[in-house]
Amino acid sequence: MHQPCYKDTVTGKYLLPWVRFHAVKDYFPMAALLQGFDNVGATFNLVPSLLEQINDYALNDATDLFLDLAMKRASSLTYDDRLDILENFFRVNFKRFIEPNERYLELLIKKGLNNTSDRSLKKVVNDFSDQDMLDLQVLFNIVWFHSISVDEDINLKNLIRKGSSYTEEDKEYVLLKQKDIISRVIPLYKRLQDAGKIEISATPFYHPITPLLCDTSIARISTPGMDLPKRRFSHPEDARWHIREAVKYHREQFGAAPRGMWPSEGSISDEALEIMASNGIRWAATDEDILFKSLSMQGNKRKIASHSDRSVIYEPYKFKRGSKSLSLIFRDKNLSDIISFNYNSREQRSAADDLMTHFRRIAENIKPGKCRPLVTIAMDGENAWEFFADNGRTFFETLYGHLDDDDELEAVTISDYLGLEGLRSKTLNTVFPASWINHNFKIWIGEEQDNVSWDYLSRVRKDLIRYTERSRKRGEGESESMRKAWREFYIAEGSDWNWWYSGKAHMGSDNPFDGLYRTHLKNVYKYLKKDIPDFLKISIA
Repeated sequence: MHQPCYKDTVTGKYLLPWVRFHAVKDYFPMAALLQGFDNVGATFNLVPSLLEQINDYALNDATDLFLDLAMKRASSLTYDDRLDILENFFRVNFKRFIEPNERYLELLIKKGLNNTSDRSLKKVVNDFSDQDMLDLQVLFNIVWFHSISVDEDINLKNLIRKGSSYTEEDKEYVLLKQKDIISRVIPLYKRLQDAGKIEISATPFYHPITPLLCDTSIARISTPGMDLPKRRFSHPEDARWHIREAVKYHREQFGAAPRGMWPSEGSISDEALEIMASNGIRWAATDEDILFKSLSMQGNKRKIASHSDRSVIYEPYKFKRGSKSLSLIFRDKNLSDIISFNYNSREQRSAADDLMTHFRRIAENIKPGKCRPLVTIAMDGENAWEFFADNGRTFFETLYGHLDDDDELEAVTISDYLGLEGLRSKTLNTVFPASWINHNFKIWIGEEQDNVSWDYLSRVRKDLIRYTERSRKRGEGESESMRKAWREFYIAEGSDWNWWYSGKAHMGSDNPFDGLYRTHLKNVYKYLKKDIPDFLKISIA
């Protein structure tokens, strides 16, 4: 479960609404779906940058630009407000949320299915009445509710049935209900954790690719000859900050430090794992391809590189470096991807049955005498489900029902598995440095825009160090503004900004992640009351 920091901390405004919407549609219901199954354990990974933002909405009345537009009375919307609503309030899955909704589809057709440019929207904006705008405000927000929340709220159910001709009071109820659900997310996870039903693991605080923070040159191990940024970035102390602060914040939220860690994008290296182990992390999980590559690096003579012996991914490993060690778990990529990308097109009960068949086949193929095999499925906690009918509820309930009653298969948390008596682990003295995406780091480094982004990071960090040292020489210590400046820099080290560069998003000013990335770097200078360098005013995209 992850979202990057969408907040401009200087203005206090969230620029994008995805924490709010996914909390309602995914984070709360994904945990709630488990409550009725006594014998099903699961591990949820909650990234601190997400938790921080959920708390901001729940406790501090945070708003975002989309919520501001929704809260305005339809009759008071300005011309620019109406343009913004038409541009943004259809940003949901068409097949699952717009097409089945008669009024929502009608409004989209009225806007024009392909009318996305500012010029085309200006041609139709005056065709929308106040009631059209009000209905659009409500529909865009109401479709994000999961049916598990609708089932427990008759008023919400009636508003969905109503479908159109909404009132301002209807809209107010929808938005208040959103906040109610958001406020219940973290307490629900803590309650399930305390009851022993789930394990909650963590991620380095603002979701950086920690191996690259430690040393960007490590990317050439998986991609020899890769073009790297002009300035080598090598700051393992930053990786330590993200991991240390993640452990601290997790303890504050859930009453105990995390035992496990899903490294951002499954990215690991020897140095990154050593830092995790030094901060009390007992296990980490990543992708099977990294295991195959790691075993090959260790000179394993078996046909690992060709993936001919898949049984190796169904057992734990012990990573040891000096006096530090932790367990490593490797996901079954095939099963994880089948759920993410294929099961949405199947009848959901059939999909759940198919997954159980895969589990049984794996069990049958494990050689006698092997320790109890662990099949690890690790996948995105939010984005897959909007492609499923009813957010995959029937799939989950069917799967959990099967596992709840099964005598041979057991759904466990990772720590419960690692605590089994007599469990043996093979040792990995070194790991292949890579992410879970194509066992390399090419999403985040190597392309021109990505490398420019790393250079920006290096330049800003150099300035920040200079200002910090000057402050210390003056005997000022760490001021609140200095602390905020460093926090902004750590936010900018997150992985999401580079994810969207190099053709992965709109070019120029239409790339919101480029704008957010540079906003966080600009804020470093704003907090220190320094002039913003000209290079930060130029879009990388």
